[in-house]
Amino acid sequence: MLQEEVRLNSSFASRRGFWLFPLLVVGAGLLATALAAELTAGVPYREVLLGLHFSFLFYGLFTGGLAFFGSDFLERIFGHYALVTSLSETQPLSYQRVMGIYFCKELLFYALFTFAPLTLGALLGTSWSFIAPGRMLRLMASLLPSFCAGLAGAFLVASLYRRSLYAAVAGGGTLLLVLGALLAGDGLPQLAWYLDGSPPLLLGWGLALLPALAAALLVGEFHEQALPPVQGYREQYRETLASSEWSRRWAVPAVVAKERLDLQRSRTGIKMVFSFAVPLMMLVFVNWFLDRGLPLEVEFNTIFWGVMVGFFGTMLYSWLNTMDDSSFYATLPLQVPDLVRARLVLFGTVTWWIPALFMGLIALLSRELRLIPLAIFVMAAVGLYIVSYTAWITGLRTNSSLYDATIFARFFLVSVPPMVLLAILSMALEQALPVVMVALSFTCLVLLLATQLFYGRIEHRWAGEEFD
Repeated sequence: MLQEEVRLNSSFASRRGFWLFPLLVVGAGLLATALAAELTAGVPYREVLLGLHFSFLFYGLFTGGLAFFGSDFLERIFGHYALVTSLSETQPLSYQRVMGIYFCKELLFYALFTFAPLTLGALLGTSWSFIAPGRMLRLMASLLPSFCAGLAGAFLVASLYRRSLYAAVAGGGTLLLVLGALLAGDGLPQLAWYLDGSPPLLLGWGLALLPALAAALLVGEFHEQALPPVQGYREQYRETLASSEWSRRWAVPAVVAKERLDLQRSRTGIKMVFSFAVPLMMLVFVNWFLDRGLPLEVEFNTIFWGVMVGFFGTMLYSWLNTMDDSSFYATLPLQVPDLVRARLVLFGTVTWWIPALFMGLIALLSRELRLIPLAIFVMAAVGLYIVSYTAWITGLRTNSSLYDATIFARFFLVSVPPMVLLAILSMALEQALPVVMVALSFTCLVLLLATQLFYGRIEHRWAGEEFD
């Protein structure tokens, strides 16, 4: 399974880019350790450690969500290949055992691919830090169970989702309650082990692996989903095509209609909502940590959340690229840019309700309904900017291409500076409202102009590529 993971990711991006990614992680670990004193100045030591542990827990939730919920699209896209996760269909192995092994593979893969390089970079960074190498090794050893707990939690929710959506929601809600209890009581065994050696680290590992054990028992035997009924979809396609004629200026209406129908049939919208909820939960935790740990009062208003929600639009475009196998388009008089543009149109017109829903909830909870128009404008500008650039540099391979270190570095340099600028402006909104409003509007207009530039270059970038 580990060999399959490496081959799959390196074939998606490039072998050079895939193997350069750990070097990027080494650099991040070195820089974070070297600047640890400046980054944590004024923050209580225990709060810093708690923030680190929960950050890695959310990282485990995120990667686990990609791994276990993404298995559905792998079964569709690579149905003509024999993936190791399908061994139970051809070998005398239970599906529970296969998925248990799959969880172990994911844990080992990320331990080798991210934790080992991060540990190496952190150890190198101790030469310029107040942290001793031995203490750093102990810290990394305590962080790994936190990551494992997040990965196991995602495994459990994915297993319940295979049974029913209601079971997944109930399981996810229970995990949130447990997480809230841990936040309230600082009850992480691995954190206590790092601080004073009690309780033993094995207790932290045991609690982290408990959701994975429950998931392996609850996953049930795998049964291939029945094909959707053909009757009725032909007529529905005609109706969808007629309602998609307006998109002729930006894409091929027939492709837009087909992709829209696939989105409906695959029920990918549910997974899109989950993909939005997890990173937003992480941001809520960061906000809680800043309020609790820092002596400064930091308030994130609705405009700030609009920037973040717009950035997460990349996940929606990523899900659109995982709905179905696109290789059959090679038999039609179409090119890769036609499909990329159709999915961009789909992102901007059909999936818009997901970020809009979150923005409405955020504004309601923050009691800032007056900021909704500006927040939605900022969200739309950031989302279109980020997604159009993502489509330009990754095409139909969004998930895997970002593992290429060169592509990820370009994505980082293009996306982060305008987001930081908009975030700073949002925090200064109450101090200088007229000036900030003008600055926000001007910045968003610049992003929209850049969006048009990226969109226009899609044809040149992907015209020679093949559907595969």
